[in-house]
Amino acid sequence: MKRAWIAAVLLPLLLKSAGAQPASAPAPSAPSASPPLEVVKESVDMEAAPDGRSWQVEEVHYRPLTSQGVEALQTFTLSYTQGYQTLSVRAYTLKKDGRRIDIPQGDMLQGHGDTSQPGFEDTRTLTVVYPSLEIGDQAVMITQTQQLVPWFPNVFAFTQSFPRGVVVREASIAFTSQGNDAAFHVTTNGVEADPPLTAGGKTRHVWRYHNDTAQIPEPEAATDIRDTPHIAITTLPDYADVSRLYTGIFQGHTEVTPEISKLAAQVTGSERDRRAQARLLYEWVSANIRYVNIVLGAGGFVPHKAADVLKNGYGDCKDHVMLLEALLAAKGIKSSPVLIRAAANTYKLPPAASPFLFDHLITYIPEFKLFADSTARHAPFGVLPESDAGKEVVMVGAAKTAVTPAISVTNSTIGATSTVTVNADGSADTESKYTATGAPAVMLRALMAGMQADQDGNYFQTVLGPGSDGKFQRGEPEKLAETYEFSAHYHTQHIANIPGPGALPPALAYKPFSLTMMLGLTLPPSRQADYVCASGTYREDVTVTLPASASVTTLPPSKSYVAEGAVMDVAYENPSPNVIRQRIVLKLDRSAPVCSAAGYAKIRPQLAQMVSALSAQILYK
Repeated sequence: MKRAWIAAVLLPLLLKSAGAQPASAPAPSAPSASPPLEVVKESVDMEAAPDGRSWQVEEVHYRPLTSQGVEALQTFTLSYTQGYQTLSVRAYTLKKDGRRIDIPQGDMLQGHGDTSQPGFEDTRTLTVVYPSLEIGDQAVMITQTQQLVPWFPNVFAFTQSFPRGVVVREASIAFTSQGNDAAFHVTTNGVEADPPLTAGGKTRHVWRYHNDTAQIPEPEAATDIRDTPHIAITTLPDYADVSRLYTGIFQGHTEVTPEISKLAAQVTGSERDRRAQARLLYEWVSANIRYVNIVLGAGGFVPHKAADVLKNGYGDCKDHVMLLEALLAAKGIKSSPVLIRAAANTYKLPPAASPFLFDHLITYIPEFKLFADSTARHAPFGVLPESDAGKEVVMVGAAKTAVTPAISVTNSTIGATSTVTVNADGSADTESKYTATGAPAVMLRALMAGMQADQDGNYFQTVLGPGSDGKFQRGEPEKLAETYEFSAHYHTQHIANIPGPGALPPALAYKPFSLTMMLGLTLPPSRQADYVCASGTYREDVTVTLPASASVTTLPPSKSYVAEGAVMDVAYENPSPNVIRQRIVLKLDRSAPVCSAAGYAKIRPQLAQMVSALSAQILYK
């Protein structure tokens, strides 16, 4: 479905919906002022038939500029699906002095990849290693791929983007259409096009691109292909056609078998309320069907039948949706699949409709106007995890797009209440209680459920410093109630300089969230790109008791701060000489999960004031 070799080494350069797929590769490097590598040359020559078959030859020259780039480029793992695709690879190292060191075919590692079909090993992998690569050399890879059997009959879709964070000295993309060229819808941005040439019933298009200066990606920037240099080609006029494609694929996979009907009756029992029935069935699938995120090969598009998912006891997102749909249908409750891009910072669908854009499937229950993701093990019924919220999606069966509910100031809350006792040696013992609803509760349930109990002490030592220790009381993370509560008691080895004088740290107690980050993120001086921004209500209430011999000399001012979409109230009290109470309430009410760069420029001064207020210290003697 996609090719993203550059993503394996730095940033997504090639996001392709056709050809070989990377099964695995090194993780992206953090952006830096000195990019670890560059693309010296990228040449793609592709031809597509009206029935969806395609042929492609690609040659890419990567040059490592740092030792980090050498490490990232040393290994590539590509994959293809047997019976659907073929892949051949030639690779060599081009040394700085002009010598060419070929990588023998026998040195390329052949392997099997997994698919979501148990026991169905249709995915083959090919790993290429560049053992003699050095800074300034070129790692050259030439691939030839064929899509022998289209993933979808009579459908072709291809997307390639060029993020500005990658230096590309020279790139050319050639596409030849067979038959009616008008059947292939093309959208581009930031590339130069040659005049198309038509001959012999074929039309050839060529686009060229280069980028000599890498732009460091902005922190928290939203991903929108419309703002990125790209080429997109598709035979689908719109997303309604994408919906119809998947409707056909999923048809027949949600049959209500006797076993499914019996299970639905057992799970719902005597419950008569239909929404409550749906909740019980959702919770059963979430708790009992293990989520296995395997989407390569033919199984990347075709789910298992609901009866097989029930028998296996596990499945990927498509399998979860099929079984939940069948269980709901057994109680007369209609539902439908929803295609979504759960990738971080991606909220809008690109203009060119493609069936290969989506990396996740969730459920929509129209009777309750409710989206549900049963693969999100710790998400209550009707609550979406952050990765699903506020996303433009395709409603399978309804032949339309929609937007999932966004995280808001009312449906997303975290609160921390702490009592801190500072000891005569400057250490402190703290009791904290945490309460969360909405997407934050999903995250915190997962955190508490995934952390081994014997690691609590190490966790607190990491976040609070040497000599610190603590223990969580996890509450019931497996219970999908609307509100999640848990608590902790912990010892901080160094918090104050007793007998003083001194200052208490701005963070008086531990909490599993950062008010500063929620408010200002990394607070860059300016933004050129729209960015992902949080919404929600965040509260902290801390009472600190110093030793009886100490007394507070200076408290920060109590004050309210207001910016567009953000209100913060900070209050301090000193009910007795050695007791301080701090209350902070931050409400972020953004109209959408993506905020504009222009809007950031207007509110940054106020955000900076709020961040400064959160850094205020309490003085004592």
